[in-house]
Amino acid sequence: MDDEAAFILRRWIRIRETVNKKKSPALFLSKWANRITRTDVYEAVTKAAERVGLHNPESDRMEDHFSPHCCRHWFTTHLRRAGMRREFIHIDLKELKEAYLACIPPLGI
Repeated sequence: MDDEAAFILRRWIRIRETVNKKKSPALFLSKWANRITRTDVYEAVTKAAERVGLHNPESDRMEDHFSPHCCRHWFTTHLRRAGMRREFIHIDLKELKEAYLACIPPLGI
């Protein structure tokens, strides 16, 4: 996390405290002050994409739809094309644990 992201996160936490009437421990809240759901994320992404012309919910064509899943793939493709190594983009925690355990000597405990 860089300085810019830390600045924005601190700013959001200050704002969040003013709207967190239910005292939720969640970092991101819905407009009803509840923890955001998968549906909340989907709606936020598709509505923003629709405003800029990337999403048309009325179309039958797959390429006219933009979802959080599409956003993730678009962003990772952009990172790869810009030279980011795959292992820094897709970290599978199970795979990471297996690799870690394979590289350390057994402690015999």
